[in-house]
Amino acid sequence: MTDPSPRVAVVVTGVGVHSDPWHGLDATSAAASALLAPRFEVRAITTDDVAQLADADLVVLNVSGDLAEPPADSRAIVDALLAVHAAGTPILALHSTSLAFRDDARFAELLGGRWVPGVTMHPQIGVAVVQPADAATASAFEAYDERYTALERRDDTELLAFHTEDGLTHPLVWVRDRADGRGAVAYDALGHGVESYLADGHAQLFGSLVARLLGDPAVPTQPVAPLGRAARTRWDDVTVEVVGYELIAVSAGEPETASGFDDAFLADDRRTIVAGYLALESPQQGVLRVVGHGRPTADLTVDAHGLRVPALPSARIDGDVLRVPDSGLAIVAETGTWTTTPDGVALTGDGWRAAIVHGPATAKVENRIRLLGDVRGLTRHEGSAT
Repeated sequence: MTDPSPRVAVVVTGVGVHSDPWHGLDATSAAASALLAPRFEVRAITTDDVAQLADADLVVLNVSGDLAEPPADSRAIVDALLAVHAAGTPILALHSTSLAFRDDARFAELLGGRWVPGVTMHPQIGVAVVQPADAATASAFEAYDERYTALERRDDTELLAFHTEDGLTHPLVWVRDRADGRGAVAYDALGHGVESYLADGHAQLFGSLVARLLGDPAVPTQPVAPLGRAARTRWDDVTVEVVGYELIAVSAGEPETASGFDDAFLADDRRTIVAGYLALESPQQGVLRVVGHGRPTADLTVDAHGLRVPALPSARIDGDVLRVPDSGLAIVAETGTWTTTPDGVALTGDGWRAAIVHGPATAKVENRIRLLGDVRGLTRHEGSAT
């Protein structure tokens, strides 16, 4: 007797007009695919390839739309989604998919809700408390994520999770079960960045959603530990510390005082630290990968003797600051000296320390450089007073 063929999950990533500048959809599609892989044969396609949905057992949509641009013609894509839905295939839509295909009202009806331009918003990304609609069957958890606020949700959907903002509750996760031969549909507003899927609570919620969509037995939930909020860690020869929102310092030694900032995410087992839309990853010893809005920007090499930055378009040294406007970044030399090298620039000197600053808008970079100086002044004052 042969084993049955594995079920197929098709993960659709938005490209071109079905993406936006603010979401690293390739990275979050890979994170969602990793959660699906133990239970499915996962196939990755883009919004250019929706003709490949026909044999899917589950369709996962990770797409978007740029609200600053006129809506794109998405009728052909929505036609394909409606066809598989009518054939009984379940659909799971993720995060910014509520902004997608807004030229075609049929999609919002299929999804069971939408992002309403001018009404829906989200507070600054950070540690979010996700609350279950039914506290008897699920528990609240934390994820480092955007909290979509004032989404429109249809009455024929079942609310599964929400968050509270300014004393009001707002839907985050909902489902419409299979009916009349049509597949079930769920929407999960979480998942701005890879770090969201690293939260145990979100991973469990994702698995439960998939099981419900397929009509599988409910996935037993496990106790979830609080999110890792530590703002400082040591990787090999360097200390990495979150100083503030989109401000992460790297140094050869241990700072004398801590910044005190804790609205951050740290996964030491993944060697990943996140502050706002800026992340540092260490894929191997001596390498720090700078990631802005989910997109890799530069691989820095670091050790006890210095930090080296490869040649980057638009990079220039202005005193203590290496500015890279094309990448929406700056690196401030807090201790040490910048020098030009054949391969880029290097920061060297005893006890070198640099702060990586993300905008990406130039005005935000400059404001955060100013904030860095003020925060350092506060921590020095607090340290001298103890």
